[in-house]
Amino acid sequence: MRQKVNYLIRSIINFNQRKVCPNCGSDVRKVIDQKYFFTKLIKCENCKLNFRYPTDSQSFLNDFYQSNYQASYSEETLSITDLPSDERLDQLMKDNFPDKRNHAPFVRAVLRGSSGKVLDYGCSWGYSVYHLKQAGYDAEGFELSKQRAEFGKKINVTIHYAQDSVNSGLDLIMSNHAIEHILVIADFIKFSSSKLKKEGIFMAFCPNGSAEYRKREPDIFHVNWGFLHPNYLDIEFASTTFKRNPFLILTGDWTYDVNLLSAWDGQSQIVGNKRDGKELLIIAKPNVFID
Repeated sequence: MRQKVNYLIRSIINFNQRKVCPNCGSDVRKVIDQKYFFTKLIKCENCKLNFRYPTDSQSFLNDFYQSNYQASYSEETLSITDLPSDERLDQLMKDNFPDKRNHAPFVRAVLRGSSGKVLDYGCSWGYSVYHLKQAGYDAEGFELSKQRAEFGKKINVTIHYAQDSVNSGLDLIMSNHAIEHILVIADFIKFSSSKLKKEGIFMAFCPNGSAEYRKREPDIFHVNWGFLHPNYLDIEFASTTFKRNPFLILTGDWTYDVNLLSAWDGQSQIVGNKRDGKELLIIAKPNVFID
């Protein structure tokens, strides 16, 4: 509750902040949703990002994710940010973290095999990296929180907390519900491009902010953006961002047809027929360009 009160106070203080897109800097925009009087969801007419206004500064976000960030997928799951006790951790490792979503099948489908160098960006304390390593990948993680990154040593995974320490030559960079927290998404994609091989794959899972999902579940759409989710990516933003690159853009309710993923040729631009899923999956090759 205290965090929400502070968020409201911060929004009031920054209410006269200049209305520019945090991703591309454009001031051409339209309001598509609003909470109370002070916070708005704005669509940038240039890059098509849906972003929360007022925005937070990068310094605030750095401090927040170091110390205060907590999140969970649902009441039925453990928090994705809480650090388990040693006793609990031993049991989770024996059971291969059954309460955590395993993304290895999706990575395997896209890479068409169980080998390759993979980075999980925004990996919390490393359970997804553990899944990937168990599946055969040379996997490491990146996490802004030094505390959670260091905790990864307990499950024998490497987690970087400084971008400069991340190795290049990666086959795939995955982010699981991390991209919507990043202030300047273009910088994340630039970083990914610099670390990926020529044919390397960018893969991001995030809440679906598309109009089709809003029509399907308007109340949940309204709740999903705000304090913890300052950006609400949609199909239009994804296809605009990678307009010069091959991509596969899908939405789903937390699962995807692995046969469809493996059938993507890595050269085409494809948007799936289902557009109203709860989650958006963006797959692209940022270092391959289409004439």
